[in-house]
Amino acid sequence: MLTLSLLLAASVLNVHNDPAPVAGDEFGSISGHVMWEGERPAPKPDIVMDDKATVGCKHDKMSKKDESLMIDDKGGVANIVLTVTVAGATPKVPTEPIVLDQEGCHFSEHVLVVPLGGTLRFANSDETNHNIHTYPQKNQPINKNVAASGTTDQVLDKVEVFKVKCDIHPWMNANVVVTDATQWAVTGADGSFKITGLPAGEYELSWWHEELGKGKTEKVHVEAGKDATVDTKLSAEKKAAGGRRK
Repeated sequence: MLTLSLLLAASVLNVHNDPAPVAGDEFGSISGHVMWEGERPAPKPDIVMDDKATVGCKHDKMSKKDESLMIDDKGGVANIVLTVTVAGATPKVPTEPIVLDQEGCHFSEHVLVVPLGGTLRFANSDETNHNIHTYPQKNQPINKNVAASGTTDQVLDKVEVFKVKCDIHPWMNANVVVTDATQWAVTGADGSFKITGLPAGEYELSWWHEELGKGKTEKVHVEAGKDATVDTKLSAEKKAAGGRRK
């Protein structure tokens, strides 16, 4: 069981996957890092790929790294989705599809957030066929081939998280997070994130990770023209560490 503690402090942080940038002093933001604290899980072995199966894959884009739990040298945890909802607002649905590409027999994003009602485009930039096989519980499942340079689109109208795989290249997998939150971010390789365009007020910040599950929702106060910094610490301790703010 993982525990969560929050520490509010002033710092300058990197931005990753910020979906709704809004300028102006009337808006504030939430930024921070998600860091692993204490003894880390044993690193997972590299993915084993059959050489024959990778024919037609762009080898300069290939990665054998297991992305299910990525912790960098300083403890930053990647691929954690953080969400915030502005009261009375609805998610902005992009006019263009959000693309999940397949290149180098690897999905371009291991974790991809799609706003409720958005169109997800599965693309194939390799020179070989890929198979899109999705495992949703609420949205319509897909199990079809996508030829080289081809695409297939799907509108996602149900909130959920589901896995995407390629049956032709079984090591390939990604996670699609369909959300009705109005703003979100996905932590980068160093565990950093930033969510902008927030009117002044109190917000509930939630997080999700494919192996770590859901984190406890925390309240964050945002002031106009200012950045509220939230440093989140994860550990494998069985007892809750609690949180402190400053």
